[in-house]
Amino acid sequence: MVIYDKFGRPVRGVRISVTNNCSFRCIFCHREGQEGPSQLMSPEEIGRVVSILRRFGVEYVKLTGGEPMLRNDIVEIVRRVKSAGVREVSMTSNGTRIADLAHTLREAGLNRVNISLHSLRRRVYREITGVDRLDQTLRAVEAAIEAGLRPVKLNVVVLRGLNDGEIWDLVEFSRSLGGGETNVLQLIELLDTGDGTYDKYHVDLGVIEEEVRRRAVSVRYRRLHNRPVYTLPNGVVVEFVKPMHNHAFCMGDGRIRITCDGKFKPCLMRNDNLVDFLSTMRAGGSDEEIAKLFLEAVRRREPYFAKCEGGHVDRSTCLI
Repeated sequence: MVIYDKFGRPVRGVRISVTNNCSFRCIFCHREGQEGPSQLMSPEEIGRVVSILRRFGVEYVKLTGGEPMLRNDIVEIVRRVKSAGVREVSMTSNGTRIADLAHTLREAGLNRVNISLHSLRRRVYREITGVDRLDQTLRAVEAAIEAGLRPVKLNVVVLRGLNDGEIWDLVEFSRSLGGGETNVLQLIELLDTGDGTYDKYHVDLGVIEEEVRRRAVSVRYRRLHNRPVYTLPNGVVVEFVKPMHNHAFCMGDGRIRITCDGKFKPCLMRNDNLVDFLSTMRAGGSDEEIAKLFLEAVRRREPYFAKCEGGHVDRSTCLI
């Protein structure tokens, strides 16, 4: 049985934040040292909630953070999620710890990864992320491809004056890895968190997209967020993620989110309508009780980003 929200969107996916902690200090996201919840969900609890959501047609699970690879039990988390019977398990990561575990993660049931690669230039990479780990990230990309975690999505938040001049270098890098056969270049618009970062670094991706469209040999649109996906003559696949001032971004979103402390998060851009299920689970609540909380979260979903307060995004949405 597939569950639909009141706006007719099927909820087929879930994004689960497994930790708030991160080893990076990206200028557009949360900072190193941010304190997360005192108690995170265990692998067993994560596996259980996914099993409950499977009853309602949820087939796709993405593990996020923070940095998921900071969890020492990440392999067990992947194994539990996959054992729940979902079609696909994927993960977002900064890549610095993937290389050594790529094959193990694949064997546990991980299907693919998104790896943040905000620059190919060491100085710029360090300025954006706050760490000097470009080499580790590049090794992670290669290891993930070799392990079969494909397609690897290369996440690039485009920032004015930092990496906006590297787009075609990144396209060439993607081609060198095998293009669309092994990876997808995902160009992401900077979110407005209301702290001045947006005004300083925001790039209108429309200009870049127009050039990509002009060169592309084909274009298709993913239902999720109504995203355009272009294929270039050299086989490179480029996808654009444009959440700001874009009503269509949420119109096609068929995913619900779960915070690392066990709350259903109905809307990407809001934190005022969360539904706590972990307290019920730890108090001995039944699967039926958890299912009712999930249905309540689905009921609270809104159709458009425009309904969010003020147009700014809480920094904590970076974590999910």
